[in-house]
Amino acid sequence: SYHPATGAAPVPADTFAGLPVAEGIIQDIIIKNNDPGDLWAEECLQGMKRKMLVDMVFDLAYSGRAQVYDFDTNEPLSLKNLKKKEREPGFSREKIGKIQCIESWYLNPGKVTFTKKVSSFVIGYETYDSQGNFRGYLPVFRMVMNTR
Repeated sequence: SYHPATGAAPVPADTFAGLPVAEGIIQDIIIKNNDPGDLWAEECLQGMKRKMLVDMVFDLAYSGRAQVYDFDTNEPLSLKNLKKKEREPGFSREKIGKIQCIESWYLNPGKVTFTKKVSSFVIGYETYDSQGNFRGYLPVFRMVMNTR
């Protein structure tokens, strides 16, 4: 089940996936390049279907098929509060540029495979100062994955 302090849901050992080589680690992933001059970031993200990912995450949240939690309080986020978050000044789905995953890694030497399993993640949107300079990301919510 969900662990409120860390946001992690335990990921059971997966003998098919392989041997656990990392458990419950936090991985920050930039999913949108906010610097058009950064050609390396563009190359790294060329296969990213960011809009599809963001829309699917919100669809799962609004449908109730996935549980979402308030980042600050770790309390379940109601549909009313989710809608309120989408209306906050500065928020836009277009600005979602980071995902922070809690994941476990499995290495299967017999099959020569490496599997990553995400137990939960936080999506974050870009924030800027009054001069338009990038400041960082603000969390929208944490979504917990079904690990069964």
